[in-house]
Amino acid sequence: MNSEQITAFLQENHNAVTLIIGIVLLIGAIMNWNWLCDPTGKPDSHRYGRGSRRVIFFLLGIVLIVVSIMSWLL
Repeated sequence: MNSEQITAFLQENHNAVTLIIGIVLLIGAIMNWNWLCDPTGKPDSHRYGRGSRRVIFFLLGIVLIVVSIMSWLL
């Protein structure tokens, strides 16, 4: 796949992609995945701890899921 095909796919299926990303973030926050929640070596790692990152990603996942479902319904 070249970049034009990827762009066309994302434009046609943006609701599904948003839903999948929201689900991954939600599950990652609940399961406390290291690659998502570990603050070491990431920008601004001194500001937010692991627990704060889990809450942020949980809320972001919820928002993405709701937005995706609402855009499908409208």
